[in-house]
Amino acid sequence: MKYDKPQNALKIGIFGAVLTLIGDMLIGAAKFPDGANMLEGYFAIALEMPVWRPILGGMIGFLGISLEFFGLMAIYPLIREKMPRGGAFYKLSAYVYLAVAGGAVHLPCGTFMWIYQSVAGVSGREAGYEIALKYLLYFLIPVAAVFMIFFIGSSIIQFIAFVSGRTPFPKWYCVFNLVIGTILINSLRKLGNTALINGIGTSNKSIGAIVMFTAFLIGWEKYVGKDGNK
Repeated sequence: MKYDKPQNALKIGIFGAVLTLIGDMLIGAAKFPDGANMLEGYFAIALEMPVWRPILGGMIGFLGISLEFFGLMAIYPLIREKMPRGGAFYKLSAYVYLAVAGGAVHLPCGTFMWIYQSVAGVSGREAGYEIALKYLLYFLIPVAAVFMIFFIGSSIIQFIAFVSGRTPFPKWYCVFNLVIGTILINSLRKLGNTALINGIGTSNKSIGAIVMFTAFLIGWEKYVGKDGNK
């Protein structure tokens, strides 16, 4: 929570985001049926991909998101100094990210695909779809909604802190923000329905985290200094 070795924390965050990217690609890098919306697309590819992909993708992403926490906490002191209340919410959100994003959001994304494929193989596609959909509605979506409150809230606070010049970084660093990255990268889905594009769209948060942490790592010594005294 201090400036002690923040570059190391950012490097851990980047490594974690790369792991999450691998997990996202394992889950989402597949072509959707023509005309299918996003939910229909994920249900469809769940039946086509090898069963190990959603399992391994969920587990790798769970580990990666846990490591992204270090990168978020490297940014926290920048916000805390001149926005103590906003910094407190940002800190709480980072812990929510650690506690919820991996194990209760990302991993269940792989789990629902595994459930659908497994049940469909035993009891038929209709039964598999019904159980997997209930899993989404009863477990994944409610937790994801709570997560998004903190995710969006902390990103707004971070944006305000940087755009208002309350950090050592230049104001234009406000663009390095997880919500902005998520929206921009997810918009690439409009380029077409291919395995690569769908994988990139699925990886919107992990790619955004890689870009954000890398930008802070590159600029840290220039704008903050090695010991935070610049």
